[in-house]
This record gives sequence, C-alpha cells and structure tokens, in this order.
Amino acid sequence: MSTVLPPRRQIPPPPPPRVKPVNNRDADSPQTISLTTHITSLQLNPAAQLPFRSAGKNGNNLNQLEALEAPTKSFALVLAGLDPEYLNSLLARPPPPIPDKHSQEPEPDSNVPPQLPPRRRIPPRTPSPLQSDYAPASNDYDDQPPEAQEYFTQNKDDEDGLYHNPEPDDTTTYAETAADGMFSEGTCIKCHDFSVVDTHAAQFPRQYVSSLDELAYNLTEPFTYETEKARAIFTWLHHNIQYDAQSFFAGTVKPATPESTLSSGLAVCDGYAGLFVELAEKAGLQVHKVTGHGKGFGYRNLAPGEPVPKMSTNHAWNCVLMDGEWHLIDATWGAGALNGSTYEQRFDPSWFASTPVEFARRHFPSDPTYQLIADDDGGPMNWEGYILAPPGPVIFSDFHRLEFSVDQLQPASEVIENGQTVSFTLFKRCEHMTNDESENYVHVLLIPGRKPMPLQPNAEGGWSLTYRVVGETELSLMFIATVDGQDAKGIGIRGFNNALDRKSMSFGGLAKWTVV
Repeated sequence: MSTVLPPRRQIPPPPPPRVKPVNNRDADSPQTISLTTHITSLQLNPAAQLPFRSAGKNGNNLNQLEALEAPTKSFALVLAGLDPEYLNSLLARPPPPIPDKHSQEPEPDSNVPPQLPPRRRIPPRTPSPLQSDYAPASNDYDDQPPEAQEYFTQNKDDEDGLYHNPEPDDTTTYAETAADGMFSEGTCIKCHDFSVVDTHAAQFPRQYVSSLDELAYNLTEPFTYETEKARAIFTWLHHNIQYDAQSFFAGTVKPATPESTLSSGLAVCDGYAGLFVELAEKAGLQVHKVTGHGKGFGYRNLAPGEPVPKMSTNHAWNCVLMDGEWHLIDATWGAGALNGSTYEQRFDPSWFASTPVEFARRHFPSDPTYQLIADDDGGPMNWEGYILAPPGPVIFSDFHRLEFSVDQLQPASEVIENGQTVSFTLFKRCEHMTNDESENYVHVLLIPGRKPMPLQPNAEGGWSLTYRVVGETELSLMFIATVDGQDAKGIGIRGFNNALDRKSMSFGGLAKWTVV
C-alpha cells in the first residue's frame, strides 16, 4: 500500500522542457469527459455508489467515508479498501479505442508550447547550455549495458522475470485526482505496488503495434498519474525491446530512431532512451534523454595509482518529471542484462525508483544538472569523485529482488582488512518496509568452514551482526532460501536454529567481501 511520507527536500531540477509540440490527447475528449463525470459523481456521493455495502461487518464504512476530505475521496476510497468492486470494474474495461486520426484537430502552431501537466512545487531552473566541464567532444558513445550478476541459487522468476502477484492492486486508482498531487506528496515510489500498471503494459506486443501514437495512447490512457504513465512505458520496453548484443560486440551499432527501434525490437541504450522519450512525450510527459558515462558491462575500477581518464560518454538514460518531481530512469538496465555475450531479458524495477544518490553510483551525466542530487545529500559530484569512488562489495541479483538498499549496506567497501571487527548491516531499500521476521527471510553471514551466523533485527528497522575477521579470505551475506525444499520466508531465527544441521537448506546470495 502507498505510504505517506514527510515533505520532500527541494532538489535542483533539470533544464526546461522542449518547446517542440507533442500530439497530446485533447483534455476535453469524450473519453476524458465520461471518466471525469463518473468520478465526480462518485466523489460527490460515494455512499450512493456503494449500494452493496450494508451494516454488519462493514457497518462503519460510511462513517469512514464521511471522514475523508472531499478532494481525495475517490483515491482514499480505494486505498482504504472500501470500494474494490469499483476498481475491478475499471480494470475489467476492454482496451481503449484508438482515436480516429481523421477527426483530430489540426497540428498546433510550432511556436506554441505543448499542453503539459502543470508543475507543482518544483519550478524548473534554466541552466546555461553545455556548462559542464566534462561535455564530450562528440555525441558518439559506446553503450555499456549492465552485466548480469552471479547467482548462488537457481531460483528463477517467471519466463519474463516479472510477475509474482498478478492480482489487481487495490492501491491503484484511475480517478481523476492528479491535481491533488497524490504521487508527489503522499506516495512512496519505492514501495508502491505497480502490479496493475505492469500487467497492463504487458498486453501490447510490439509485433501488433501499428504506430507510436497508438502505442503511447494504449499504454497510458487508463492512468491518471504521470508516475503510472512513465512506469507503463518503462515496463513495456522490458517486454518488447531486446538489447542488440550482436551489434554491440561486433562494433556495428547504427544510429536508431524510435520508429526503427519499434520495428526491429532491437536497441542499445540510445535506442531505449530515445523510444522512451518519444512515447513519454506523446503521453504528455516532460522528459529528456541524458547522455554520459555508465559503469556497465566491462567496467573495471581503477588500479591504485592509475591516472584518472578523461570523461567519456558511453551510455544514455532519461530524466522525467513525474507528478511534481524529477526522476532519473534507466530503461536499458531495467529491461535486462548481459551474461557474458548473451542478453538476459530480466526486469529490474530498481532503475525506475532509484534516488539520485543511488543512481549516481553508476551514472555520470555530461551535464551535471541532471544528477539531481540535493545539497543535503552533498550536491552534484565531479568526474574524479565518480570515477575514483571505491568499489563496493559484490552485489548479487537477489539483493535487488529482495529490495535491499545498496547505500546502507555495511561494510561499504569491497575489501575488509584481516583482524578488523566489522559490523555487517543490512536495510530494506525503503524505510517503510518492515524487518518483521514473519515477512522476511533469515539473513546470515557465511564463512567457509563455519556454520552460518544469523543477523539480528535491529532497532533501526534493519539487520546487523558484529564479527571479528581473523584468517578468512572472503565473507558472504546470504539468506536462507528454502528449508526441506520449502520456501523459508518467515521461518525466523528460532526456526532457522531448529532446522540447522537437521534439515536441508539452500542459500541465496546477497553480497560478498574480500579479506586482505
């Protein structure tokens, strides 16, 4: 369920939106008027829309409705679980019709800015163009996709690596309440359940799409919030665009257009980012393609004493205004990763919801404005700080799947000195996620030749264990994946201790350190 957060810090926004007009759907179209009228009637008299509610086990529902603020009734109705039938009726609608292109109004004048959603709380700042000291000499860049992480277990997701819970999400609504800024002020993007949006985005195979206008409309029309629209595009790219590994390794990557990417279903980072821009703009979003350096496939950390190389450009991603706040999105890395020379189509939603600080660990834009790092978090970093940042521990794919925070993982360095007393600390990626034993796996420190030692829940909402390193060559943070072939989620430390040496166990990898 979405969670209310304290007010967000002011962050430096990116350059202003383009002035090229986009073909946004008319805000007064019959579809919008019909939906708005229905939602308005629900907001004005929510009780009248719920004849199936009666006294008894739900006898206090109407009192709860009366306590809701008028502008947010329809949204809060679904959040509170008071009207799931209404949500299900919206989800059951057939795919929206494609607008009749012959009846559309003429193209707007090229000098008139596009009709974009109003900005809230964060007015854009206009930077001087190409002020960065690290601007590349050309727009050519050798794309670097992410490298697939090592697996300790053979636990696989579904074929597309996405669906674990296809049931409708009662926290999602299509009500026309975007002006209230629910996503910008009352929803945590890290722990919000996007299963409804993700399921919808999977319903439009590339082979059956006749135009980008049609695709943008079908993907985003059911959704009110800009965040949902951007998520639908992000997820669609995972399902339908494959990384062009053959051209990447052969050095034959050619410039791509959104149309050519849609037609071929193949792209490198520039193709992903370019198609994202095209679809997002057609959906009425403010979006930019960002170029810079990415620590992707083949990247290696500098050896001690090795000179700092000049800033190079090898990657592209996006910066999107979503419900009042700018976000950085990497659709390429969110769609899959390279495992050797083979591309694995694997969904990684962390690249949709990363904070600017998390994003900056592996991305350095040519224009530092696009770092979006607030002064409270240290402000934008320079190239030397980025490229010389000490490498962290090896992170395995289950670490991200189980939604842990890289920024709060301790020790932060990949190397641990022998003889040190070290505190191993693990936190979920969002402060609203619980460390309750019943909802989590048991996390253990695994040392070769010794029994696994469980991390204990701490008062800060994470897990921790203090250990003196003596004589080991490597240390690994794992989780107990199965016990006697059964999923071990929720067994707790007591259950783990009872099963140790008595029942078979399998482990999943989280992180690994080297001892020197």
